Amino acid sequence: MKDIKNDKDIRIFVHDFYDKVEKDERLGYIFNDYAGVDWGEHLPKMVDFWSNVLFRTGRYKGGAFRKHQPLPIKKDDFGRWLGLFEETIDQHFEGTKADYAKEMAGRVAASFATRLPMEGKLD
Repeated sequence: MKDIKNDKDIRIFVHDFYDKVEKDERLGYIFNDYAGVDWGEHLPKMVDFWSNVLFRTGRYKGGAFRKHQPLPIKKDDFGRWLGLFEETIDQHFEGTKADYAKEMAGRVAASFATRLPMEGKLD
């Protein structure tokens, strides 16, 4: 396997990852039913986000946190999201950038988990 090297590689993992999210019993409900995500619009934004994270392209401009605030997120959802992300990266890539992508996804999940009001947070 190779490391993540460019936007083509980012598109591979973003599309595969969100395909898993979309089909996931719990996360799919949040994205599809509750938030009504337009995947044709969302996926290019996520490619830009990860391109910015991994290669500092500056293409992603946005406030992702605010968009997630009204969602019915539970404490365990972040672990589920991160597990799918890491699984997807590991299926396609290995190396420094792949490890960094997983590290940054963990930081995103941890940040959101501490900042978002959610059901079961104080359990």
